[in-house]
Amino acid sequence: MRFSDWHKAIRWQERSAFLGRFCLLLAIAALPVHGPLVPIPLALGIVLLLPQVLAFGSLKDKGLLLLPVAFYLLHVLGMAWTTDVAFGLFDLEVKLSLLLVPMIAAGLVASAERDMLRPAMVALSAGLLVAMVISGWSASTCYGEHGWKECFTQSYLSSLVHPSYMAWFACWALYYWGVNLIAGNVAGQWPRAAVLLFQLLLLAYLVMLTSKSGLAGLAVVGSVLLFRAFRKLPRRAWPALAGALVLVVAVPLYFMGPVLSGRIAEVTGALGNLVRGDQQVLTMETSSNERLAAWDCSWHCLSVSPGGAGTGDIKHALMACYQEKGATAAIARKLNSHSQVLQSGVALGWPGLLLVCAMMVAPLVLGNRRKDSFLAIFALLFILNGAIESVLEVQAGVVFFILFFVILVRRKPLPEPHAHP
Repeated sequence: MRFSDWHKAIRWQERSAFLGRFCLLLAIAALPVHGPLVPIPLALGIVLLLPQVLAFGSLKDKGLLLLPVAFYLLHVLGMAWTTDVAFGLFDLEVKLSLLLVPMIAAGLVASAERDMLRPAMVALSAGLLVAMVISGWSASTCYGEHGWKECFTQSYLSSLVHPSYMAWFACWALYYWGVNLIAGNVAGQWPRAAVLLFQLLLLAYLVMLTSKSGLAGLAVVGSVLLFRAFRKLPRRAWPALAGALVLVVAVPLYFMGPVLSGRIAEVTGALGNLVRGDQQVLTMETSSNERLAAWDCSWHCLSVSPGGAGTGDIKHALMACYQEKGATAAIARKLNSHSQVLQSGVALGWPGLLLVCAMMVAPLVLGNRRKDSFLAIFALLFILNGAIESVLEVQAGVVFFILFFVILVRRKPLPEPHAHP
C-alpha cells in the first residue's frame, strides 16, 4: 500500500477504500501497544470501507471468509437460551469484529497492491517495536524498585497486553520476516540489517516473556525457519547462523533460567497431579493446575449440556462446576475455559465447538493446498493458541485474527523461491 495509490484513485469510493485500509493498518499497529487504542481506527476503517461491501459477492473463497460471520451469528442465536443477558451482550460486543469480514474483504478488492500482507506486517512490526520499548522501560523501572529478575518476564514485561497475545503477535512477525530474509525478499543492505536486528530482538523478547503458548509457538516457527534457512543458505553460513541463535537465546536464558525452569516445573507438576488423580489440580494456585481444572469442568459442562449453556451463561455453568468439584483456585479467579475450542463448546454446544474447529482447520487446509506457508503457519499458530487460550473472548485476539485471516485468504501468494542445491 503506497501513498501514491491515493493519486491513482479516481472515484470517491476508491479514495474512501484507500483511507479505510490505512485506518486498518493503524489498528494493526496499535494492537501490540495498547488495546484501547484499537477501536477508533478500526471503526473509522470499517466506515470508510463500507461503500465497497457489494464487491464481496464477486470474491472467491466466500465460504471460508463467512465462517467467522457464522460463528458470530451462532452467538446471537445463543442469546435465545441465555439468562444473563448483560454478559451475553458484552460477549457479542467483544466479538463484533467477526461481522466485519465482508467489509474488510471487499475493501481489499480496490487495492492497487497484490495484497496487503507486507504493509500489514510493517504496521504490526512497528507496533511490536514500540511495545518492546515500553516493556523494557517498565521492566527496568520495576527492577529498579524491587530488584526482581521477574520484572523482565511475563506480565511484568508486558503489562499493557497479556503476554500470551504478545507472544502470538511476535511469533507471527518472526515467521514472516524470517521467511522474507531467507528468500532474499528484503532489498538493500541496511533494510536487511534492520530486519535481522528486529528478528533477534523478537527472539530474545519471546524467550524472556516465558509464555507457555509463546514458547510452543516459538518452537514451531523456529523449527520451520531453521529448516528453510539450512536448505537455502550456503553451508559456510551455517556456523554463523547457529552461533547467533545460541547467543541470542543463551543470554536471556542466563538471566531468566530460574523463572523458565519454574514454569516448566509447574507444567510437569500439574500433569503429574492429573495422571495421579491428585486433587491438588483443583486447589493449587498455579496457571497450569487452574487451566487443567478449567478444561475438566468445560468437558463436564459440554457433556451435561450438548446444546450449550448459552452465550451469556457460560461463566455461570463453569462456576457451578468449580463449586461442585471444589476447584477453589478456579473459583477465586473466575476462570473461563482457557481454550477457545472448549469455551465455544460450553457456550454453544457441539455446533459451537465444531464451528470454531472449522475456523482453525480450513485455513490450514487452504494454505497447504495453495502452498502458501504464510496462511498455513498463521492457521497453525491460531490452532496452537486457541487450543490453550480463549483467544476470541478478548478484543486483542478477535481483531488480530480477523484482520490477518481476511488479508491472508484474500491474497494471491507469489511462488516461493526454491532452495539452492
